[in-house]
Amino acid sequence: MRINKASEAVLAKYAPKEKLRVEPFYKTNTGSKKGSTLQDFYQEVYEKSNLLVEQVYNGKNAHEIEVMMMEKRKLIESKRTY
Repeated sequence: MRINKASEAVLAKYAPKEKLRVEPFYKTNTGSKKGSTLQDFYQEVYEKSNLLVEQVYNGKNAHEIEVMMMEKRKLIESKRTY
C-alpha cells in the first residue's frame, strides 16, 4: 500500500464525518468603504505610526531615550557612508 493510500484509509476510518467549521475571532474588512479617500488612508497610517513611536519610548527615562536616539543616528550615518 502506498503512503497516500494508507493515510487516506486511516483518515476515512478515524476522521469525523462532519467537517468542523472554524471562524476567526475577528472580522476583517475587505474592499473599500464608501467615502474613503487616499487622504483618510494616510491619516490612519500616520496615527498608527505615532502610536508605535509612543510605545517604543513609553516607560523610559530621558537618558535611555537619548541613548536609543544616538544608536539610531549611528546606524543612519553608517548607512550613508556606503
